Amino acid sequence: MKIQRFEDFYKQESIIEDFLSSLDERSGGVENMILKRFQDEFKGMTPTKSQFAEFYHKLRSEGFDSDEIFEILDAYLPEDPELESELESEKDSTYKSIEKKVISDLKIDSKLVLTFGAGIGALYPVVSEMMENMSIGVDVSKPTVVLLTIAAVTIVFLEEKRFKTAEEEEILTKDSKSMLEELRMQGIGDGIVKRVIKAISSIKNIFSTIGKHLGVAIGGIIDMFAYTSILIPVMNAIMYVIGVHEMSVDDVIANFFALSMGVATRIAKHGLVEILDRLRKFISPNSKREILNDLETPIIQKFGDFTHGDTESEQEGDLIKEQ
Repeated sequence: MKIQRFEDFYKQESIIEDFLSSLDERSGGVENMILKRFQDEFKGMTPTKSQFAEFYHKLRSEGFDSDEIFEILDAYLPEDPELESELESEKDSTYKSIEKKVISDLKIDSKLVLTFGAGIGALYPVVSEMMENMSIGVDVSKPTVVLLTIAAVTIVFLEEKRFKTAEEEEILTKDSKSMLEELRMQGIGDGIVKRVIKAISSIKNIFSTIGKHLGVAIGGIIDMFAYTSILIPVMNAIMYVIGVHEMSVDDVIANFFALSMGVATRIAKHGLVEILDRLRKFISPNSKREILNDLETPIIQKFGDFTHGDTESEQEGDLIKEQ
């Protein structure tokens, strides 16, 4: 069966857009059409993020251009984490204070977090959002999120062999074991830690897919943290999509893990379109099209084939035990 590339969808959309253009001449233009639809839909009320997302998808399915939708409805957009700078600063401050306490309480080497830089802070709210959408029967507090994130990234750091000396490796291994033990005591087993690591790897795949069109080349997860200026808006966009669609750790893995192989399900590609739409200040329409054209959409293959049945070579070392 022939694999359909995203450029084919653009051709189909262009036919619809031609038809809509002919309607524009008689109805006052696309802007009036979108505004009227918005007013009819919400009748003067401010939509929630979820309601706006549903309305946006409805317009997109009818062939309206994503950039035009956002431009025309810019004044009506629900509150956006990217624009709430004061709230973001307050949230960052909260996570940083929690981070310091976690490091102090567990006597973790402070150089560890300094190695990751400010970039790891962008992961905390993303991991929090994913964990909130999971049903694990455990209350996942902010301190737990911070500990879980640091533990996952530290294990990745060890697996990617980023340590400089044998002594540093020994310290990181000791800290990792301490963090994993503390997480177990809080009801977060090694199996969950492994899934979070895989979810962060999936997020890295999104960042890598977008980044290479911005002149950013990354090999492993740790490389992301070197590009803070790009990382933060990308993470904000990813968090928005995770929040709107209530994606759990497993949902993120299922939809985005195989991006590293240049493969995306239609759902994953749809999510990537939403992320790119929220990065329109950084991504040109041509770059957006190139990014999507780079990805193949399998018709038959299921993502379970990529995310389950890990071989021994794919395990995250001896630190994490299967549960």
